[in-house]
Amino acid sequence: MKKTLFTMLAAGLVLGLAAGYVRKGASSQTSDLAGYSGDMSENIRIDMVIASWKGGGWPDNHHPVIQYINRKFNVDLQIQWVPNANYAEKLNVIAASGKMPDVIRIDSPNLFLKWANQGVFLDLEPVLAQYPTLKRIANPEEWAILNPSGRIYGIPIHATPQNTVYVRADWLNRLGIPLPGPDEFTIERFYEIAKAFATQDPDGNGVQDTTGFSVLGNSIHMGMPELLAAFGIANGWKDIGGELVPTQVQSEEWKSFLSFMRTAYEEGVLDRDFVTNTNFNEKHAQGKVGFADMHYQLSRQTNQQLQSIAPNARFVELSPPIGRNGMRGNTTPTSGMIKVVLSKDVNDKKRDRILKMFDWWVSAEGEQIVKNGIEGYHYRKLADGSYEMTEALKAEGEGRQSLLWNWVLRSNANTFNIYRWSDPVWAIQMEQSIVNAGKYPYANAGDAYLHSSATFADKGKPLADKFQKTLVEIISGKKPVDSIDDAVAEWKNGGGQRIIEEVNAAYKARTSAPLE
Repeated sequence: MKKTLFTMLAAGLVLGLAAGYVRKGASSQTSDLAGYSGDMSENIRIDMVIASWKGGGWPDNHHPVIQYINRKFNVDLQIQWVPNANYAEKLNVIAASGKMPDVIRIDSPNLFLKWANQGVFLDLEPVLAQYPTLKRIANPEEWAILNPSGRIYGIPIHATPQNTVYVRADWLNRLGIPLPGPDEFTIERFYEIAKAFATQDPDGNGVQDTTGFSVLGNSIHMGMPELLAAFGIANGWKDIGGELVPTQVQSEEWKSFLSFMRTAYEEGVLDRDFVTNTNFNEKHAQGKVGFADMHYQLSRQTNQQLQSIAPNARFVELSPPIGRNGMRGNTTPTSGMIKVVLSKDVNDKKRDRILKMFDWWVSAEGEQIVKNGIEGYHYRKLADGSYEMTEALKAEGEGRQSLLWNWVLRSNANTFNIYRWSDPVWAIQMEQSIVNAGKYPYANAGDAYLHSSATFADKGKPLADKFQKTLVEIISGKKPVDSIDDAVAEWKNGGGQRIIEEVNAAYKARTSAPLE
């Protein structure tokens, strides 16, 4: 009982301190609202349903960041955090109840379109211009994604391009291979280096136990989409002469790619266990693979793991390899496929308060709070002008203060996971890596239209699984390369041709309508 009482007192002290830090800054908060019109005197409750990931959401609605927002905007944020694994089920329960929360994050384009067609969401188009900071988080094309023409039902969540090719620089040094520059890193050079990694004992242990690269057997982009880009294969769909063409019908491009991969498999340059791979990051951390697809933050984590077994081990970033046709690319996620929506039942007063809050939320000022947390509680400023985490944040866990930024809504600022206390060198390199990844866009031209296809919703996954199975069988030598022609025909005859027609109908309807 003594232990329980102590725990309760300690928790109360922490919350009391947090509330104190929030109140301490309250005197400066009211002036921040000078740019927002309308009566703010009424306290308004705002119910949200938000997906959560590792660690889950905050255990209650008394977190210092929520307290700050509540006080600043005179609202009562009530957030229901739902584990992502159960999120789709939860949204279906919400739909069956007929009672929408005020704000929902919707990850499923199919569900968004279904509910949009049913008139479940509030149209924000008539008032969005009153919130210029919020409007600037996406360009007109991104705002238009999935939203019906002339209406804005969903606020787009920004997606940041991050991944590119990384290489073991220490292996290059051991083998006397210079780090390839952007203009000389061809797909042929990629293969030459990968083969050296597989055959020339780059770790110096006297055993041929390394490989050039690994891929995922359960994914059409293989976990290294930069290789597919070099062969001109679409990242899902590509626009060719005004028509959207899916990956699955690019027979000649697939033959070139599959021949390349088949040779790599036969020569041991490709990880022979790729067929069963569902995650290959551990192979990179174990020092068995020379090339990897990753982002800067993952490369830092991987290097730390590597250096526990090989002190000089280090993955460094490269530009993606160049194909024979000059094509190259890093995966470019489509901003706007995930939405934040308001219920149609939200009245004008609550709508305006929510949008005022979101307009501040994605501003430079709002980012300091919603991403970094509360100064004095989550971090402190030092005499030299730098910042450091507090013990409270260390106990909470770095990043836990930014759940509203990462899981609800964020701006398109190029500051992914960079906090005030981040190491300055790390922050500069992280930001530069995002810039580098964005230099070679490899976007999916069909993202915004694929989910308009009823046939895709019904048959898309089994068709994709069957096509993927053929790719794996060809690479592993169980089928000839030319059998991809049969796979293309089966995909089209099994419903793929109808998917193409439906997707292109949606594409032409959207592209023929002027953007507001």
